Amino acid sequence: MYIQWTEEEVAQLRHLYLSEAAFEEIKVHFPKRSKDAIRQKASRLGLKRPILSHSLIDSRPVLKCTNGDGGKEEYLFKCSECGSWIYVNMDDDTNERTIVCKQCSSVCKYVS
Repeated sequence: MYIQWTEEEVAQLRHLYLSEAAFEEIKVHFPKRSKDAIRQKASRLGLKRPILSHSLIDSRPVLKCTNGDGGKEEYLFKCSECGSWIYVNMDDDTNERTIVCKQCSSVCKYVS
C-alpha cells in the first residue's frame, strides 16, 4: 500500500539524507516507511548520500587479509550503512578508490 509523502517528510528527507547521519538514524524519522521506500524516494528526488572517506574507515572492524607472502593487500570493511562486509583488493597503485556496498549500494571513497 502506497502512502503519499507529505511536504514535511520530503523536506526532512532532503535534510537528513544529505547529512552525515547514518542511514539507521534517518530510518528512525520515518517509522512508517521501509528502507527501500526511503531510498527510492531519495533517488527520485535526485538525492545522494555524501561521500565520506571515514564512513568505512571508522566502521568497526576493518580486517586486513594477506596470504603471508608480502604480496597484495586485501581488506574487509564493514559497511557503516547496512553492516555487510565489503572486500577491497589493494593490489594496484591507486591511492583513491570508490567503494560500493553490494547490499545497500552506499557509496564511499577510500583514500589510502
